[in-house]
Parts: sequence; C-alpha cells; structure tokens
Amino acid sequence: MHLGAPMSVHNVLEVAEVLLQLDPVRTYPRRGADQVRRLAGAAAFRLERTQKDAEQLVSDPPPPTLPPALSLQLRHGREVLGVLHLYTSDASHRLEENETRLARWGARVFARGLSYSERLATEGVRRSGETLSRALDRAPLTPRERDVVALLVAGSSTRDIAARTGLTVSTVNTYLKRIFSKLGVHSRVELVARMAGTEAFGIEEPNGSAIPAE
Repeated sequence: MHLGAPMSVHNVLEVAEVLLQLDPVRTYPRRGADQVRRLAGAAAFRLERTQKDAEQLVSDPPPPTLPPALSLQLRHGREVLGVLHLYTSDASHRLEENETRLARWGARVFARGLSYSERLATEGVRRSGETLSRALDRAPLTPRERDVVALLVAGSSTRDIAARTGLTVSTVNTYLKRIFSKLGVHSRVELVARMAGTEAFGIEEPNGSAIPAE
C-alpha cells in the first residue's frame, strides 16, 4: 500500500543504514531494492539486472498488473547495473514529488551498493577474520572501541551494536565519532572500507549534505 505520510529524517537515516550494509552480499539486491521502494512509499518493485547471470527480482507481494509509477536506472559511474521499477497499489495512486526525489537518491546509493557487493562477492576483497583482527590490534583504539568497529564491520546497525554491548545508541554514536577522529575517517562507510579491506564510497542526503553518524 501507499504510505502517504512523508518519511521522517530518522526513517531516511534508517533506510540509508540498510543501504550501506552490504553483508550478506547474497541478499543485498533484494534488501536494497526494498529500501528504495520504502523511500518512495511504493507498494512493490521489480528489479531488472543487466548482467547476464544476475537474478531478476520482484517484491512480495509481486507488482500489480499496472505500468510502473517510476523506473530508475541503476548506474555507478559508466556501469549500468539495471533498472528498478516501482509500483503503486492502483492507478489512482501517484508518487509525490518528495517521494520521487527520495527514490532517485536511494537508487543512486543502491547502485553503488550493488556494484560494491558484486565486487565483494566476485573478487573476495573483504579481509578474513584473522586479518581484520590484526588490523584492529594495530589500530589506536580502546578495547571497547575495537568491539564497536568489529560489530560495525560485521554489518551490525547502531541499535544492534548498542544491544550487544550494553551501551545506549547515543553512546555508540559517541564512540563512533571518537573512532572516526582516531582513524582519520569521515563516515561509517569509509571506516568499514578501511578495516574490511573494501573500497569506500560516499553517500549524500537528498539535499546534497553528508549524512551524519546519527
């Protein structure tokens, strides 16, 4: 169904966090496509991939027998990864301007995530647990900060980290800011890229400003 009410900044940040969680890479295409659908307040999606062996995905429930309300080309640099079609529940529903803008922004982030998740899956560039442990040991971090980084690299959200460490969400964000400063990084993505051996990619809010750590 169509969500109707505008999405709050908090909800946009939640979607962004999911879009940046590449692991497990096998499920990233479906997870990412569904988050873009959520941004648009759409009822369903269909993901058409350009890669020969890539899986073509539809949401559950599947799209209605209507033309898509919005079709978004998924492009990262010169690479075209596919098209994401978004559907409303019936012909009387139209995506609002703000929903369309959010969906286009989400599709750009999703396209980057698709590109990097494929790279992780095919090139095996993520560090092994042993290598990550050595990287953490060398980092100028406290034991608690190392715990936070390890959980973040493993794909945990802020709330997951708080629950598993017994910290509050606010305290986890404070730890992240200290970690950023110590390691000379500016975002969670850059931190994960450095510690996990992946290449960083940037993310911006729909208005062009950087998304904070929360």
